[in-house]
Amino acid sequence: MADEYETFVRDSTRVLSGRECVLTLRDLTPGRSKYRGVNVRGVVSRPPRASEPILWIRSVVGLKDPQPCSIKIVEELPETFEGAPYSDYFSALERAEG
Repeated sequence: MADEYETFVRDSTRVLSGRECVLTLRDLTPGRSKYRGVNVRGVVSRPPRASEPILWIRSVVGLKDPQPCSIKIVEELPETFEGAPYSDYFSALERAEG
């Protein structure tokens, strides 16, 4: 498991609600796995918890939230989601939440 991730979200309030959500994380650990993507079901905490990896939240256009969070990864999900080509990525994540 990486020590630091980032994710792109449309609505950060949904992610920071304290409930499980589905996210695509990008590994920020230096080395061969840097920028590797992984789909997870997890719980985001702010302020960050010391025992959990750091999570940086970015908007859909890439603006970085200056306050870090942490993420507790509950489950790693498959590499791909069901969806029509060129459809909305965030809608596919919401369907994966169930």
